[in-house]
Amino acid sequence: MSDLERNRKSTYDLKILRWILGFLGKYRGYFALSLLLMIATAALEITVPYLIKVAVDDYIYPTWSKAEGGGETERMLSGLEGKSVLALVDGGFLVDFSKLSSSEKDRIERSGVEFSETKYIVVNPGEFEGDEKQEVLGIIARNASLFERTEGVAFLPHSDLDSLSKEEVSLLRSKQTKRLGTLALYVVLSVIGIFVFTSAFTYILHYSGQKIMHDMRNHTLSHILSLPQQYFDQNPVGRITTRVTNDVNAINEMYTSVLIHFIKDIIIIIGTLVIMFRMNVGLTLIIVGLTAFLTFTVSIFRMKLRLVYREIRRTIAKLNAFVAESMRGIVLLKLYGKEERNFEKFWEVNRENYRANIRQLWVYVIFRPSIEYVGIAATGIILWYGAIGVMNLDLSLGALLAFLYYVRMIFKPIQELSEKFNVFQSAVAASENLYDTLAEKPEATGSMVPVTTEGTLEFRGVWFSYNEREWVLKDASFAIGAGQSAALVGITGAGKTTIVNLILKFYKPQRGEILFNGVNVEELSNEYLRSNVTAIFQDLFLFEKDVSDERDQRDGPAPETQRLSSGQTQARSIEKAVRKNSKLLIMDEATSHLDAETEERIQGIIRKNAGAQTRLIITHKLSTLKNVDNVIVIHKGEVVEQGTHEKLLENENIYYTLYEFLRKTAADPDPLPSAST
Repeated sequence: MSDLERNRKSTYDLKILRWILGFLGKYRGYFALSLLLMIATAALEITVPYLIKVAVDDYIYPTWSKAEGGGETERMLSGLEGKSVLALVDGGFLVDFSKLSSSEKDRIERSGVEFSETKYIVVNPGEFEGDEKQEVLGIIARNASLFERTEGVAFLPHSDLDSLSKEEVSLLRSKQTKRLGTLALYVVLSVIGIFVFTSAFTYILHYSGQKIMHDMRNHTLSHILSLPQQYFDQNPVGRITTRVTNDVNAINEMYTSVLIHFIKDIIIIIGTLVIMFRMNVGLTLIIVGLTAFLTFTVSIFRMKLRLVYREIRRTIAKLNAFVAESMRGIVLLKLYGKEERNFEKFWEVNRENYRANIRQLWVYVIFRPSIEYVGIAATGIILWYGAIGVMNLDLSLGALLAFLYYVRMIFKPIQELSEKFNVFQSAVAASENLYDTLAEKPEATGSMVPVTTEGTLEFRGVWFSYNEREWVLKDASFAIGAGQSAALVGITGAGKTTIVNLILKFYKPQRGEILFNGVNVEELSNEYLRSNVTAIFQDLFLFEKDVSDERDQRDGPAPETQRLSSGQTQARSIEKAVRKNSKLLIMDEATSHLDAETEERIQGIIRKNAGAQTRLIITHKLSTLKNVDNVIVIHKGEVVEQGTHEKLLENENIYYTLYEFLRKTAADPDPLPSAST
């Protein structure tokens, strides 16, 4: 990838990120609260291993060792007295390594001071009071051969505790036991806090995620509804459905499962590394090196997963589109016996999705184990290196246990990252799809709203092509006066329905202009135009609310047996359109499904509005054509004839030919082949 392409890709990613954050802005309070609770959870999770380390080093496992006196030893350790270094009567020193800093341990190690392998228990009678103090002094006195004394404290080898009774050991270590109880209480409270905070931020996170998903879905569908007709011509229904449903769900899952948790993981990793550096620099550097290797590995697989998931999202959208279109056309598939051929096409589309998922599987199979093996290797290195450190007194046992726990805390987010990448990459691909959809420009609309509306319509030299190669309309010109009725007639593919689409501004002509009330429709507000122009097409559907106008909405959706037939749907649509009293009524084969009685009733309603409403009718029923003021004949995209029914018959041109065809094929001519262009 070139630098220019990389910069463009980074800019594109930033735009997508800003777009997603725009939806989070409204709920930043929820986001901030979740973040605070998550930080508190991370802090408590980091604290628990350290409390265990303190418990082991300070109160369970002996950490005092003896160093023989001498010039270099005395010079080195005398400066540390008061910091867990006790000077002995014989000139040696007793040192508590768990209390020394890393730099102090390094200086002692470089000085060559040698320590005994024996670990000691230190008892300070001054920590006890009353009878307990007397009992402690009595134990020390009775076992003088076991204890050594210096600076007001007594100490004995840890192995000699077996020479004392359980009661004596319990009393001598009662202070440590009490402190262990306090530490245990802190651990329990920390675990409870982790549970409470985790539950709280999880609920808040998912609650806000649902709100964000709700807003995003509303925004997406609202934008899609504002797009021009060309967008719907170029994108199958299944793909659009995927944008509004699956893609939004993928982004929500990223927000609730990845984004916030990623911030928490970063906090845990940084906090853990800080504590590990304070405990042992060398061992921590090894862990950092392994972490860097893992990060590099993750970055490589991230790019591969992103490409794979982009392909998966594309094939899912294609699959959804194919299934939706197959179900929508199931009647025709069965009618023409195309089930097997349709299944063959589905097999190809499904196979494409299968191959994309297999590619994702291969990447995942290699990625996940590699991270797990590095984690296992890190544990082994810590056990080996840390055990040597414990034996050499460079590392306390509690610190080793804490290291093992912290390594799990560091590598767990990275291991989970392999799973979260599934969600993340899916969401990235979904975000790209949604962002590209929302980047589509809404259909153009003018701003003019005329004060008066008469209903006049005029085409002036209109040229139009769907694909910029083949003209559907060629220099089409005609005019319809206010309150007049006109009919468009022509064979299938002549361009009749295209004229309707242009009037409604579903498409824009390449040349010429269309005037409504004497104003170019491109200058008119879409809302104004479509509120004053009502179009009824041959193939209609009614929303559930329309189907059940007369039914109590509390009864729920109508069952299958209560659905309207095609004729009932057309009749109801026409009645609604007429009652709307718009200035221009367009009927595109609107009565094709009506029986004679219903059609006559509808025509009666229309005749009552004659003169008050301009009508443009696309039909092949000659009984309808006889009653219009003007017949406009379209042939191969051109207006070839205009006039009344009688006048056009006298001309004996294309209209006459159509009429003769109808007259010879039926005594009461029915419609010609459907004219939907």
